[in-house]
Amino acid sequence: MVGEEETWGLGRWPKKRRRPPPPDWKDFTARVKDGLVGMGITEAEAQAQAELKCERTRLRHAWFSERMEAFLAMQDRAGEAILQYMDAHPEVDWESEDAPEVPEPPEEALAEAIYAEVMAAVHEDRWPRHLHFRDV
Repeated sequence: MVGEEETWGLGRWPKKRRRPPPPDWKDFTARVKDGLVGMGITEAEAQAQAELKCERTRLRHAWFSERMEAFLAMQDRAGEAILQYMDAHPEVDWESEDAPEVPEPPEEALAEAIYAEVMAAVHEDRWPRHLHFRDV
């Protein structure tokens, strides 16, 4: 199926990650151009601005997708580290209310850092330096 990829998930069983289809960048560019023309910008200038906006958005979309993949992979690694820790201590009844807390693996902190980076870009418009543009 398009947009699905088999990965190994928490608990060591395969899972499918559904991904939305990639954006239609030509359609995006055409809609931006139409909006600019509707604001009174000439056809040629609107086309140039729309192509620039589309390229910027495409770059940010690619960065976002890559970072979210890294986040999900790090979460999977953290889950596996927790399972390995629990497997290494069979003497503990992990289902008991008195079970000790499993120490947080370093992968969890990395996953949280990636997530914070992505959310800062999305919600606060704080993108990495290479995704900032002087004339925006």
